[in-house]
Amino acid sequence: MKRSLLILLALFTLALQSCVFRPSIDEQGNITVRTANKLMRSHGARQFEKMKRDKAISTDPRYTEPVARVAERLKEVITLPHAEWEFVVFKDLSPNAFALPGGKVGVNTGLFQIIGDDYRADAILAAILGHEISHTTAAHAQQRILHAMALIAAGQLLWFSLDTNDIDHPEYALAGFALTGYLADALPFSRKQEYESDKMGAIYMAQAGYDPRASIELWKRLRDYHRINGGQHPEFLRTHPHDDSRIEALEAFMPVALRFYQSSK
Repeated sequence: MKRSLLILLALFTLALQSCVFRPSIDEQGNITVRTANKLMRSHGARQFEKMKRDKAISTDPRYTEPVARVAERLKEVITLPHAEWEFVVFKDLSPNAFALPGGKVGVNTGLFQIIGDDYRADAILAAILGHEISHTTAAHAQQRILHAMALIAAGQLLWFSLDTNDIDHPEYALAGFALTGYLADALPFSRKQEYESDKMGAIYMAQAGYDPRASIELWKRLRDYHRINGGQHPEFLRTHPHDDSRIEALEAFMPVALRFYQSSK
């Protein structure tokens, strides 16, 4: 009885964590800012300083000027308490960008092959920066850490149950628990955060006066890039949704984002 109860408690904890997701944007596009704690902001600042030491920084105005221009407009509409904003362009051919707690944002030069240089370039860059910044305003990194800690606690509870009841080969049960937790809980949680950041980024860029439909164009271009460069793994094995899934979700959300865009004019 004791063994069954403890195992059920562990599985219940895992199931409960699968449902715990604190949304930072509602169906009407209203955003709730969740500030990362001081420890997370300090860690973000240290990591960013380390990256600036370890990676080459670009001073090419073809990249730095549009980043600075778009960032200024976004900062006017984004509220982030305790933010120490810093936007840096790194010499890196991979089409990627990131944001760390506290307002530290990095953009790789490789992204500009996706952004292009046509009339939509600034709007597409705004979609990128808005998406990355929203991870910070939603405190997504902190949420993932707390979520992982709860999953670890559930694993410890299961281990205690197996240990006190003399179960043969407990490592098999633990391995199964870890794999199930990763595929059924941790990865879906991360994908939820990505969908949320897509929507929040669309609202931020719309409030700053950029057409949010450029966010859909961004993912279409990234989809083409990924197809040329080997495609994508099955979605259930990924921390990020497939490009087609993101496009579909953004298209469904676009009427909401466009209302904010019209209000910004």
